[in-house]
Amino acid sequence: MKRSTRSIQAAIALLSGLFAIFINPGMVDKTVNMFLMGMTKKGTEPMPAAPALRLFVSFTWRGVEVFAGIALLLAAYGFLKDKKWAFPLALVSLATMPIGSFYTSSFAGYMVRKHAYAPSFNAFIVGLVAFWLLIILEKRGKKMWAMMITLTLLGMIGTQAFAFSEHGLRGIFQSGGFQAGLTASIKDPSIGILRYSGPIMAMVLITLFIAIYQIAAEKETGWWLALVAGLGMAIAAVPVHFARPKASFSLAGSNAFAAGQAVKGAATPSIFTSVYFLGGMLGLLLVIVLFIPFIREQLTSEESQVD
Repeated sequence: MKRSTRSIQAAIALLSGLFAIFINPGMVDKTVNMFLMGMTKKGTEPMPAAPALRLFVSFTWRGVEVFAGIALLLAAYGFLKDKKWAFPLALVSLATMPIGSFYTSSFAGYMVRKHAYAPSFNAFIVGLVAFWLLIILEKRGKKMWAMMITLTLLGMIGTQAFAFSEHGLRGIFQSGGFQAGLTASIKDPSIGILRYSGPIMAMVLITLFIAIYQIAAEKETGWWLALVAGLGMAIAAVPVHFARPKASFSLAGSNAFAAGQAVKGAATPSIFTSVYFLGGMLGLLLVIVLFIPFIREQLTSEESQVD
C-alpha cells in the first residue's frame, strides 16, 4: 500500500476518533435532552419508565462510541505503521457511529412530530462516509465491491437490530410498567413475542460487529457470521410484524403524527411500512447477496498478509 494512501487513512481514522470522543457526546446529550424535555413537561414531571430506558441505552451507546473513538486513534497509528489490524479495527469502530446514532436520532417519531433535526445524526453521516472511504482506499475491483455491499448491509441490519433489541424491553415497559408488562406477556402474544425477538436481536447485533471485523480482515468466518446475522434478523423480525399488527414500528411518515401525542395511521402498518417486516426482508436480502458467486468467492478466499 502506498505511503500516501496510508496517511490518508490515518487522517480519516484520527479525525473520526476525535469526533467520537470530543464532539459526538455533546450532540447525543442535546438530542436526548430535547426528547426528554418533551416527555417530562420540560423537566417538571418524573420520567416514565420507557423514556428512562431510552435514556440509559443512549448514554450507554455514547460510551461505546467514545471507546470506539479511542480505538480509532490506535487504528490511525496502525495505518501509519502499515499494520494489517488497522483496517478491520477502524471499520468495526466506525460502524458504531451510524448504528448507534440512527437510534438516538429517531426516538419513535418524536423528532418527526416536532420537525426537529437531531444533532446526534451527524455521527451517522461522519461514520458512514469515513467507513466507505476507508474501504475504497483499501480495496480494489471485485474485492472492494464485495466488501462495500456486504458491510453496508450489515450496518443497515445493525441499526435495526439495535433498535429492535431495545424495543424488546420498551414494549414491555409500555404495557403498564415492567412488572405488569411481564405479566401481560403471559397471555398477550403481541407482548410475549418481544420476549422472543429482543434477545435474538441483541445477539444479531453482537454477531454482525464480529462479522464486520472478520470480513475486513479477509477471514472466511466473516462470511459465515454475516450469514448468521442475516438469518437471525429474518427469523426474529418477521414474526413480530404479524404478532403485533397494531403496535409495530411504521414508516407511515410525518403525516401520521398529530400535533399531540396520538399517532394516526402509523398504528396499522402494512408489509410495506412495517419496520419489523422490512427488517426481516433486509436480513433475507443479506443472505441472498452473500450467495452471489462473486461476493461469496471474494469473502471466502483468505489472503495471507504480512504485518
